Amino acid sequence: MADVVPEAPPPANRGLWMLVIGLGISILLVVAAMIGMAIKRGYAPEPAQTTTVAVKPGEVPELNLDLAAGQIIADTRIEDGLLIVRVTGTAADEILVIDPAKSKVLSRVRFNKPPAP
Repeated sequence: MADVVPEAPPPANRGLWMLVIGLGISILLVVAAMIGMAIKRGYAPEPAQTTTVAVKPGEVPELNLDLAAGQIIADTRIEDGLLIVRVTGTAADEILVIDPAKSKVLSRVRFNKPPAP
């Protein structure tokens, strides 16, 4: 079987062939760089998130929560930048999760007590 060798392009098209080959090589280099950056970002640790509050001087963010009659604050603690408040009362107990930076109640869980017989 005879080897089939493509004939050389005419001199007029040689510039176009060099352009096509150059663009193909540059596309391969860009794709390799993108894959390398994706791998590098995949193994890089994420920076810790920080919360900052933009408050004007003299201004304090305020959150007012009303307690029902007979309710008292039994326990408070701060975990992961969130204020956890346990409220006890005669009718129900509650747990509030508050974001002090935003002065916002994120979650409220109410535990109803059974009625007295």
